[in-house]
Amino acid sequence: MCLILFAHQHNEQYKLVLIANRDEYHHREAKPAAFWPQQTSIFGGIDCSAGGSWLSIDKTGRLAAITNIRKPPFSKDNTLSRGEIIANFLSRQQTAADFLAELTESDHLYGLFNLLLLDDSGLWHYSSDTHRAQLISPGIHGLSNACLGTPWPKVSRSCAALESQLQKPRINEEHLLNILQSSEKPAEHEIPVTGIDPEFERLLSSAFIQSDDYGTRCSTLITIDHNNRVKFTELTYNRQGEESSRVQQIIQA
Repeated sequence: MCLILFAHQHNEQYKLVLIANRDEYHHREAKPAAFWPQQTSIFGGIDCSAGGSWLSIDKTGRLAAITNIRKPPFSKDNTLSRGEIIANFLSRQQTAADFLAELTESDHLYGLFNLLLLDDSGLWHYSSDTHRAQLISPGIHGLSNACLGTPWPKVSRSCAALESQLQKPRINEEHLLNILQSSEKPAEHEIPVTGIDPEFERLLSSAFIQSDDYGTRCSTLITIDHNNRVKFTELTYNRQGEESSRVQQIIQA
């Protein structure tokens, strides 16, 4: 994932509302969200190149999501796929705290990443850049390819839009997904500088990304109510940025 926005313990109807975009090169194949073939209690997308996932949830409501951290140096040919971390957490019966304590010993095997984990103890964030784990406070938060809460324009703008939608009596799922489909770019002086080519940096500065080689591959909406009833919606896009398929799944613990 390259943009994750979430309201944690912020809404009377839901304990978690999460919307996220996965941005990736188009040549990297992936399977749409479904129950995993070898782990039928886990639901989410699967990366066909390395077998991991970017965002998945199990039938008990344990959730894992990951973004990379964009920070030089960028070349690490010997790193493992970060999607493996998602599979490792959801396929084990460890608490998030225990899993993260172990991860601090092996996070150097992966490229830099942000990790979100949800279990009975709460919602956790871990950064392999700072090697710090923290329980996330109730409220609305945004995460892209920097530290949690870094006010990149697309993060701040999207968080404000999410908060506005959640102030309404009932959430409108299409309106939430529309937040992820914004191609609005910030002013030139507001675009983050992370050490990559400026033109590519500008391409990445909008919530929704579209180009021939790289772009937003899918958008996901997850709601978890106070009875742990999960609704998982995923929209997949083609190279032209058009919706090509949609998956909806109810998961009841």
